Amino acid sequence: MDNRVKFGDCLAELLQAREWSAARLAKSLNIDASYVRRWIRGERTPALHAAYIPQISHALTDGLDRDFRSASRAALLTVLTMLEERTGLAGETAARTIPAIERVERVLREAQRHTLMLDVAARRTNHSDERTTHVMELLTRLHRQAPPAGTRPQAPMIPAERGLPRVVVGRDRVLLAAVNLIRAAVQADGQAGEREICFTLQSEREHFDNQPDLYGEWHAAIRQALERGWNIRQICRLTRNLERSLRLVTQIMDWANERGEYALYYMHKYGVHQPPFEIIQASGHGALLCFAGTSGTEIETALYIDEAEAAPTIGPFVRQMLHSAEPLVRKLDMESYFLLNAAKDGKGGDHLLCYRDISYLTVPLDLMAKYVQRSIPDVREQEAHMGRIRAAVESFYRDIRAYRMCHMYPLRVFEQLAGTGAHPHNYFLRPMGGEAAAHLRHLIGLLTAYEKFEIALVTDEQLGLLGEAEWEVKGDHTIMIGVPPKSGTAADSVDLLTISEGTIVGAFQEYYGELWERINPFSRDKENVIRKLEQLIATMA
Repeated sequence: MDNRVKFGDCLAELLQAREWSAARLAKSLNIDASYVRRWIRGERTPALHAAYIPQISHALTDGLDRDFRSASRAALLTVLTMLEERTGLAGETAARTIPAIERVERVLREAQRHTLMLDVAARRTNHSDERTTHVMELLTRLHRQAPPAGTRPQAPMIPAERGLPRVVVGRDRVLLAAVNLIRAAVQADGQAGEREICFTLQSEREHFDNQPDLYGEWHAAIRQALERGWNIRQICRLTRNLERSLRLVTQIMDWANERGEYALYYMHKYGVHQPPFEIIQASGHGALLCFAGTSGTEIETALYIDEAEAAPTIGPFVRQMLHSAEPLVRKLDMESYFLLNAAKDGKGGDHLLCYRDISYLTVPLDLMAKYVQRSIPDVREQEAHMGRIRAAVESFYRDIRAYRMCHMYPLRVFEQLAGTGAHPHNYFLRPMGGEAAAHLRHLIGLLTAYEKFEIALVTDEQLGLLGEAEWEVKGDHTIMIGVPPKSGTAADSVDLLTISEGTIVGAFQEYYGELWERINPFSRDKENVIRKLEQLIATMA
């Protein structure tokens, strides 16, 4: 059996070693990210005479000689050693003394030659992009409605001790003590303004691994606290593990749109890998200081401090930690959303958008002014709102000349607009008379005038790809997500959340690129999209 590495697998492992996405490599090579993704999947392989191999080698090794990148250099060299063994290059004399850029080029060349000798079907790789899989799972979870209050399944009950002992020994007992601390605080229901729970999770390990019942109890306790209006602050340390980061984001989405607010803060260099040390504090009820025991890898011992002692000692320390951390996800009100929109649009970059209704960015400004007048009674609010919209639209027109602008919408939204003259999901857009047709004509004008502006009109057969959540990615720096309200909650509006952490932004870029490629080419072909919009306008005459 031939175990030599294919080009796509080789490139994927080199990118993983550098913690790079396909989009990041594509940007370095000045090519479209879809090319890199096709290389990784084995759908295409660079020709022998093409200049891509030295360009890739330079991009992946550029700057690794700097001291502060020693960890990245070590990770790449480890992968190179493994790839050299698989490509048959390990036996060459003094391979380890060759510069990294040459070693990368050598393994890529060998994998390229091997792959090009295979037939087309055999070139395909088994590589699955875990980054995009995790993003897909995250967004899929957003679409699921929580069951109504009172019908949510409860975690299996675990007997709880009466009160909390001063010293708790044993991993299971420490985790149960953490659950009981939160339960007791919520049941005591502290005074308004004092309903706050703070805890840390700095360990590389997941504390509730292999403890499904305990995790169910923990999750139920947190949910109950949020439902009763408690605010929860969590501090964690982000690692190189993107799956863990996205799992934390998913947790935030699961706990959004409740009476209380859940906020997660992160530090890149918080704490140490081992041994872990955690703090769990509930206002009005004390704190648990949790330590690693003999294993050195997981918390096994805890000291309980009651509120009289915890407030003046642990409280200030936790607040200092919060001040020195950054929120992983920020929740925005509508005004903050538009302010951030204007701010993020001040930074250039590709704009990738997946909405359930047509974006306000595609509406002519004079028409948008009419919509604002109809939707907002107060004149001052109208002026302020139009100012924010104008700033975002101006930057949209600035970037549309230099950066890729991709919008995904359900086709049925346009069909409903043509049939009823109303937008199904955006109550701010209230067309009258021929204004809906004018909007579509303006959209055709944008598609015609700007090569980098594209729209995908997704048919009902592929509508499941988009789901319910609305989200967008701007450049390499911002994700914005709308979390729909949960049934059984008092919330009746979408929570607007933003993420600016680089590795997560990169994962969303990758996911959008793959999603775009999965959409039927006919649905995103510019000429076909324009033709469809013209047909819809004709039905409105």
